[in-house]
Amino acid sequence: MNNKTEKLEALGGLKVLECATVIAAPLCGRLLADFGAEVLHIETPIKGDHLRNFGFEIDGINPWWKTYARNKKLITLNISKEEGRKILYQLLEDTDIFIENFRPGRLEDWGINIDELQNKFPRLIIVRVTGYGQTGPYANQPGFGTLMEAMSGFAEMTGEKEGMPTLPQFALADTFAGFYSALSAMFAIYNRDILKTQKGQVIDVSIWESLFSVLGPNAMVYDLTGQPPKRMGNRAPTSAPRNTYKTKDNKWIAIAGATQTTAERLFKVIGRSDLINHPKFSDNSKRVVHVNELDDYISEWMQNHTLEEASSILHKEDVPMGPVFNIEDIMNDVHAKAREMVINIFDNGKNLHTENVFPKLSKTPGKIKHLGKDMGADNEEVFKNRLGLKTDQINQLKKEGII
Repeated sequence: MNNKTEKLEALGGLKVLECATVIAAPLCGRLLADFGAEVLHIETPIKGDHLRNFGFEIDGINPWWKTYARNKKLITLNISKEEGRKILYQLLEDTDIFIENFRPGRLEDWGINIDELQNKFPRLIIVRVTGYGQTGPYANQPGFGTLMEAMSGFAEMTGEKEGMPTLPQFALADTFAGFYSALSAMFAIYNRDILKTQKGQVIDVSIWESLFSVLGPNAMVYDLTGQPPKRMGNRAPTSAPRNTYKTKDNKWIAIAGATQTTAERLFKVIGRSDLINHPKFSDNSKRVVHVNELDDYISEWMQNHTLEEASSILHKEDVPMGPVFNIEDIMNDVHAKAREMVINIFDNGKNLHTENVFPKLSKTPGKIKHLGKDMGADNEEVFKNRLGLKTDQINQLKKEGII
């Protein structure tokens, strides 16, 4: 990497060590790596990260691994053994952030005590990601994102009114935990380096609380009304109209008409200007109460227009709308192309489309340098060049199952 590139990286010089698997904690490291941090991802020898076997693999490519492990350096190390712990401590000597997601007590079982790590490396920031957090009655239970999507209240308030609670098809809870982990790590860096406390700290991130915290003021709503949020399909208890509507050509359009001005523009578009001053629809709170009737009026208009026709009319009249896209639609969309939401990366002899780095920084943009690499791809650089281990030492460590 040349000096010019280093200067353009928001987190250039930041060193991160990641002992974590699957998505939640590794996403934290991935976000930091996207913006220039050196993230060293540790996998157990032979078995590797469980994410390598997540979903499916085609032509040797696992899209989840390629995405969440991108921009990281990869080594194998068994930290449950004494020799592996010694190497871990060597690596931690100049590390800024240590990310781990073992079940509470596991590191201690291996002789790695967090209090001792803080004493030994006082500037180290330790990010601990678990299902339920480091404390509490559930702390030692296995915590997967699916369970947290159920327990957070998300599934209970998602789905059709008379249907079953609905879980997302993607790692929603893990993703928010990854976001919170990266954000809190940078809070701690600011405290240590900008406020000059020179002290690291331990960050306790639970996947459960990560998703719970973004679901809105559910606790206060319940406190005030005595009613928990209920499943409403695509509707919302806070605004109307708000739904997806089927077009003449069997496509779908989402409409958001919460503000009075947007609702009035929509009423004019569908030929129902009489609804503007109608006692059932004259303001948002009334529209929420009478949403069934309102949706019928909008659906009737939508079913007489194709997606292209409806989109053109609604856009022209400044009615907030969006077609329901799949990933193919997004990859072919002119705005998504202009924003480079999906880019092409050449990896292992193949051109692969992948989600671009986000958010977009004007002075220090992130960059995809490479996708997730093979297991132990950076062993030689780290063990030999950085730590100074000799070839015979490395071979012995391999023989003993340490690396």
